[in-house]
Amino acid sequence: MEENEDLDLVGDQLGDPVIFFKAAAVAAGVIRKGDPLDQMLVDFAYAIVERCAVIGLSYADDDFGNAGDHIRAELSRLRPRLL
Repeated sequence: MEENEDLDLVGDQLGDPVIFFKAAAVAAGVIRKGDPLDQMLVDFAYAIVERCAVIGLSYADDDFGNAGDHIRAELSRLRPRLL
């Protein structure tokens, strides 16, 4: 996948993780811009998020927690929607 500035969403700009998943799917050529992201692809993206979070649990800091919790906070199904 080539670099895509549309995927450079950070912090509260990210909002709904599905918006990020859709932008990533467009950048990877999985869907065309404006096409819907079907539920199977959303579930697939959440499975990848969870696997990354599990890996991130090994990277902890006493002051800041661990990378896995941060990944879940940014991209999990349970994150409050900001949009």
